Amino acid sequence: MTDLLDSRTAATPTVRRRSLRPAGWYRDVRARRFGDAGIAGAFAFLLSVAFSWVPSVWFDESATVVSATRSYKQLGAEVQTVDAVHATYYGLMHGWFDLVGYTPFTLRFPSAVATGLAAALVVLLAARLTDKRTGLVAGLVFAVLPRVTWMGAEGRSYATATLLAVALSLVLMHATTRPRPSKRLWVLYGVLALAAGMVFLYVALVVVAHGLTLALWALRSRLHDRETPWRQALGGWVIASATAALALIPLAHLASSQSRQINWILRPGWNVFPNVLGWQWFMANWQLTAVAWALVVVGVVSVLRRGARHNAPNVLQVVVPWMAVPTVGLIAVSMVSNPVYSPRYVTFGAPAVAILIAVGLTALSRRRFIAAGLVVLIALTAPSYVSQRQPEAKDNSSWAEVADLIAHERSLEPSGGDDAIIYGHLRRHAAASARNIAYTYPDAFAGLTDVTLKKPAAETGKLWEDRFALADTIERVDGHEYVWLVTSDKRDIRPAVTQALADEGFRVEKQWHLTYVNIVRYQLG
Repeated sequence: MTDLLDSRTAATPTVRRRSLRPAGWYRDVRARRFGDAGIAGAFAFLLSVAFSWVPSVWFDESATVVSATRSYKQLGAEVQTVDAVHATYYGLMHGWFDLVGYTPFTLRFPSAVATGLAAALVVLLAARLTDKRTGLVAGLVFAVLPRVTWMGAEGRSYATATLLAVALSLVLMHATTRPRPSKRLWVLYGVLALAAGMVFLYVALVVVAHGLTLALWALRSRLHDRETPWRQALGGWVIASATAALALIPLAHLASSQSRQINWILRPGWNVFPNVLGWQWFMANWQLTAVAWALVVVGVVSVLRRGARHNAPNVLQVVVPWMAVPTVGLIAVSMVSNPVYSPRYVTFGAPAVAILIAVGLTALSRRRFIAAGLVVLIALTAPSYVSQRQPEAKDNSSWAEVADLIAHERSLEPSGGDDAIIYGHLRRHAAASARNIAYTYPDAFAGLTDVTLKKPAAETGKLWEDRFALADTIERVDGHEYVWLVTSDKRDIRPAVTQALADEGFRVEKQWHLTYVNIVRYQLG
């Protein structure tokens, strides 16, 4: 670990004895231009992808599955009514599923890749803002943050949005440190800003944060009477960001018309403080939260004490707005208009937090202290990581267990599994049904006659399917020996379904209860 954090290239040993230092390949890799980025990127990818297949798919991920597995034409119809903000991500995932097919693992794999790439870019960005050692530490810290290990195993757009946020910030730094204005870099910045907003609209707030970064840099340059290229940089940013903003207006307008889909978000109250401090990036790991914020304070103080460079935005001018502007902006909007703030919506601020934590760690100066601090930080994140890789880690979802149970029981049926099924409610999601479990684990439900299905989700132009009332299609159970009921354990429809099926000659044969889900199998006769 000590050698891993050394920013100098090690000399060839002259003593002919076995060394206790790390293997030479570490030093060889670190000596390369992108060696540190490769180390952090590989570490973040492996950490994210490991055991990502264990947790059950949950409601939010089922929206990705249902949307990305329909045709592009059907997806286009869907996003006109719902989830327009995720249209680009769904389109990308559709292409991915065309290549590899859908499984819970392939659903999450792209997020692990994006997380690894983001960690590599964090190293490059932090090294440019500070030094080589801090860059590597920032990449490693980023990789283990609970919000990052969560997004790396989540079949949603958070990891991709975070990758684009880091890329934007890195391009900004390259553009501002050029001795002459670079049109190509500002064009690239505008393209990335547009791509980031299309993947997740809230990442546009990082572009706003960059505007504050440049304003702070300009103010400091003028106060200290320093000649810096802040005017050219500010001009390039205005043109690039304005162009991207204009291109995003149709998406923003469409998304605002669909705001009812986030009506589950509550207006911020006193709970906003623990949400911001403990949930956004540390996911209520309170020991880690205390240590991390302490290191952030140390990092801020250390930068202020040693002074800052003037020729380009310094580390505080870049990362503090990145952390603050999206959070404050979403909370402010939520206070005066429709609530839009959720801790996970600011996941893309995790790189900024990681960089400040790394600045605080490397302020300890001695390599052994930095290494020890990094080990302690990683140890504190371990409980969060382990909890995230449990079977019901995602919103207590037991969908995988439900699918396994039904697949196993069907395999034992003498009829060979030619059954009917009734999907009831889904807990906490009134617009959807327990059919979401079948969308995400289709093999277990293959061949079942869907008693209440009116129109499949892909054909509705909406996110979910259209359904008949059970009384209107009860005759669909005819010709089947078994009928399954999968429903919520809260809105318990078992008595009503049992009575309806009793009129058709079915009786309760067996029942199961899993987390949030009741399962009943009825038999004819």
